[in-house]
Amino acid sequence: MALQGSEIALLGNELDRRLQGDHIAGLIEFDQGVFYWQTSKKQKLVFILHHDYPRVYLGDSSFDGSSLNSPFSTLLRKMLSRSKILSIHSEEGERILYFDLERTNEVFKKEKVTLVFEMMPIQPRLLLLDQNQNIITSSHYSSLDSKRPLLKGMHYELPDKGNFKPREAHFDYDAYCALCKEKEAAILQKRKLAFAGTSLRSLASRRKTIEKKIEAIKVDIQNGEKHLGDSQYGDYIYMNFEDFSRGMKSFEYEGETIALDETKTPAENAENFYKRAKKAKKSIAIAKDNLSAAEGELQSLIVIENAIAASSFDQLPPLLSELGLIKIKGKKTSPTISTAPYMVVENDARFLYGKNAKQNDYLSFVLTQEKSYLWFHTQVGAGAHLVIFKPNPSQAEIQRACELVLLASGKESGEVMYCPRENIKRGSFLGQAIVKEFSSAYIRVVSEEAKILFETSKRLALSKDFSR
Repeated sequence: MALQGSEIALLGNELDRRLQGDHIAGLIEFDQGVFYWQTSKKQKLVFILHHDYPRVYLGDSSFDGSSLNSPFSTLLRKMLSRSKILSIHSEEGERILYFDLERTNEVFKKEKVTLVFEMMPIQPRLLLLDQNQNIITSSHYSSLDSKRPLLKGMHYELPDKGNFKPREAHFDYDAYCALCKEKEAAILQKRKLAFAGTSLRSLASRRKTIEKKIEAIKVDIQNGEKHLGDSQYGDYIYMNFEDFSRGMKSFEYEGETIALDETKTPAENAENFYKRAKKAKKSIAIAKDNLSAAEGELQSLIVIENAIAASSFDQLPPLLSELGLIKIKGKKTSPTISTAPYMVVENDARFLYGKNAKQNDYLSFVLTQEKSYLWFHTQVGAGAHLVIFKPNPSQAEIQRACELVLLASGKESGEVMYCPRENIKRGSFLGQAIVKEFSSAYIRVVSEEAKILFETSKRLALSKDFSR
C-alpha cells in the first residue's frame, strides 16, 4: 500500500538523518521507473516510480548493471553528479518528498536545486527544480490543457490534495526498507527477462520444435514396428502357395485379415512383405538415431534455459555471449562448440562433465549459475569437472556422479571431492578451481552400470543449433 503523507514525513526525517551532507553520483536508470544513485557512503538511494507503490529507500547491492539512457536520466546524470544533499523533507499533509541539493554548475559555481518525488499512487513523478522552483526536467510531463500543467520552464505547482483522510502514522523504517528490498526480486526478474527475452523466446521456440520432432519420430518408430513382422506373411504365402492367386485382395492369418495387392502375383506379394519388413527395420534404426540426437539436443536446451533462469542480471551478458545468443559490443566471441561439455542423463538427473581445461572452465564458471548444484572432481591429480544439474540430488545420484567423474578422468577407482558450486572459484589458470570446503567419497570399483551409462555421453548442443 502506498505511504500516506504522515508516513512520508517520517520517512523524510529518517532519510535526512542518514544522508544529510552525503554526495550522490552515478545515476543508473535500471528499468522503467527505477532509478538509483550511489552515495559517497557506498549506499544506493533508490527511487521506484511504480503506480501501485511508489517508494524511496536506501538499498544494498542488488541493483547492478548497465543503465538505460532516457533523456530524463541522461540530464539528471549530467546535472546532479557529485551533488551534495542539503536536506530531505516534506510539507505537512503532502505526499511529496523534497531533496534539496547543492550542485556545481557549468561555470563552477554552487547552486541549489531540488529533486521532487511525488509519491502519489497512479502517477508518481520525479522532477528537478531550479532555485526559483521552475521545472528543469520531469520523468513525465502533463500538457497545458491538463488540470495541472507541468512543462519544462514552468513554475512548479503543487497537486490538489483532494479529500484523502490521513491515517494515523505508525511508521517503522526498518520494516519499510525490508519490504522494499523484498520487492526488488520482481524488478530484477523483469529487467532480466527484458534483457534475455529474445534469447529465451528463441530457446523456447527451438525446444517446442524439437519436442514436436521427438513426438513425430516416436510415431514413425511405432508405425515401423507394425511392419517388422511382415516377413512372416511372405513366409506364409510361400508355405501355402497353392492357395494364393493373382486377384486375391486379402487372406486370413492367425485370425487377422492381411491385405494383398490384387494386381500382383503371389510371389510378388510375398516379396513386397519381405521388402516392407526390411525397410521398417532400417527406418526404425535411423529413427532411433534421430530420436537420440533430438533428445540430446532437448536436454541441452533444458540445461541452458535453467542456467539462464538461475543467473543474476550481471551474469547474463557473458553467459548469453558465450552461448552465442548475443554479441557484446567490442568483444569477439568464438563458437561455443569448442567449450561445450558432455552430458549423461539418467532418469531426471543430468550429469555434465568436461574433458579438457576449456570445457571444465566453461562448465564450472559459465554454464553452472545455480550455486547450490553439486560440483565434483577427483581428490588427487588433474581430471574432469562434473556438475549434477539437479537440486537436492539423492545419495544414489551422488554416488553415480562420483563414478562418472572418475571415468571422465580416465580412472575406475579413487577418492572424489564434491561440494556446492558456491564453494569453488576460478584459479590462476584455465580449468583450475579453488575449493573452499568439500565432502569426499571413495569409490573402490566403478560399477558396470556406470560404465554403460558413460558410453551414452553426448556433447552438449550449444549455439550452432539455435540458428536453425
